[in-house]
Amino acid sequence: MDSEQPKKVARTETKTKELLRTTVADGPFSLLDTSMKENKRVFIQCRNSKALLAHVIAFDKHFNLVLKGVQEITESHGSEQKQRTIENLFLRGESVVFIVKLP
Repeated sequence: MDSEQPKKVARTETKTKELLRTTVADGPFSLLDTSMKENKRVFIQCRNSKALLAHVIAFDKHFNLVLKGVQEITESHGSEQKQRTIENLFLRGESVVFIVKLP
């Protein structure tokens, strides 16, 4: 019996980069990609009543984010808000609820 094996295709670095570019440009990561390229701030709602305003430096498919110029806004009991500024921050993707690009 002849069992046909699928042909192995070598992936070149340029093909891989092109594939990643098209996936990022069209999918849900396009917001992060454009805000990163245009150096626009984003609003990130996190778990535990925390929100961030920041510039995106890098991201991956798990929504892990590297941010700079971060302004953290925390809602404590009642309507009281606390703010602090963080120069650089790595945010794990599992804590991200949603992201909005600011004008």
